Amino acid sequence: MKLNLLIVEDVQPLVENWQEKLAFYAVEDDPVHIITPEFVTNLEDAKKAIENTKFDAAVVDIRLDEKGEQTHNGNEVLAHLSNHSLTVCAVYTGEPGTEVIEDHLKDFVRVFNKGDGDGIELILEWIDNKADMISAIQTMQKSLNTSMAQAFTKSIWPRWSYWLNAEEDLGMTEQALTRHMATHLHASFLNEVSAVHPEEHYFIPPLQERLYTGDIVQIESNYFILVTPRCDLAHEKNPTFQLVKLMSIQERWLELHAQKANGASNRIKDTASKEIRKLINHGDRSPKLHFIPQIKLSAGEILGPFHAQFNFMNCLEANTENRSNLTERRVATLSNEFVPSLVERLGAYFSRIGTPDYSHPE
Repeated sequence: MKLNLLIVEDVQPLVENWQEKLAFYAVEDDPVHIITPEFVTNLEDAKKAIENTKFDAAVVDIRLDEKGEQTHNGNEVLAHLSNHSLTVCAVYTGEPGTEVIEDHLKDFVRVFNKGDGDGIELILEWIDNKADMISAIQTMQKSLNTSMAQAFTKSIWPRWSYWLNAEEDLGMTEQALTRHMATHLHASFLNEVSAVHPEEHYFIPPLQERLYTGDIVQIESNYFILVTPRCDLAHEKNPTFQLVKLMSIQERWLELHAQKANGASNRIKDTASKEIRKLINHGDRSPKLHFIPQIKLSAGEILGPFHAQFNFMNCLEANTENRSNLTERRVATLSNEFVPSLVERLGAYFSRIGTPDYSHPE
């Protein structure tokens, strides 16, 4: 697998050491990657390289000599990489502790000490171990580029004059084009499959800074999903917040999966599979329940799965304190594709009127 590697290092002997190690790596038996390195020595050149090349991995020294002055500009390189590229990063520094790494980047970034053995070989080994992640990122980028090209040539370009002749300023048109392209991509990828991955159900952390329909919040030991219409939330015109209680079915979920995998007989395994399907199918098609998949907040923290209980709804006054508290207590947001089904079934539950039982005269 081809790999573009950015190396930000200003010490010439270390640069030469890198070149030697990469040469040895290339002649190994069946190397994991075919590495194309690019060396830069300062922040400005690093930014130019990032703008002009898609890097799969990067190695960054935190302490860089900028025009004779010692700086910690490697941290700015890391920030630029995180904001402009999909790149796994190794920090290779003689001053561990000077690096600035945000929590959500820790799966992408690892710190190596220049004083600990042969750090370069350790970094190359670490990059090899990230091969699955790098491959997935490359595949995703290729799919996006292909679909964008198809959407642009088939749909957007033939109607280009309608975009440019609009009276809005160019900035508004560019933003509209971006949204339109994103909609095309989302629809085209969904049309390719009949089932989706559980992780697709959520934005973690929530994308919106303010409250949004589908936000999942923790109140004390319980979890709720916000169902207040998004238009009301956007304009903060809602006098109340409506929250549907989530009932965890994790214990039953794990029990049934254990039976499905390790049951003493095929009958037990088949029964467990049927019961799992009932849970997924909203508690065997119960009108008052809606299935919400597991929420994997981290490797060691998994919530649910849940059944949203339409017959357990809380209303809170939409004052400043409650708005702030709910915003802070969000753990995830149900993604846009799955909110309509929840709201539709919630509406169907509350729109029931019922009819008298039928009694046929004998």
